[in-house]
Amino acid sequence: MPIWLRKFTYKQIADYNKEQNSRQSGNITNDINKAKEILQKAKANDPRTAQSESQPRPKVNVPDFVTSKGGASRK
Repeated sequence: MPIWLRKFTYKQIADYNKEQNSRQSGNITNDINKAKEILQKAKANDPRTAQSESQPRPKVNVPDFVTSKGGASRK
């Protein structure tokens, strides 16, 4: 490939990539915000999360041997 054609091709590719990057730079934040909105709507419509948020969780009693630092002595 002649050098002049190689340089021309490289310049065309570089210009195309710059144009694509400039187009996409504004869309990234919009896409992230749209994704967050979709996730919030899905969470609000999920029956499992609606039940868990409306009803308090039962308190769980953890045995002392699990929480104590010393634990059971071994002999």
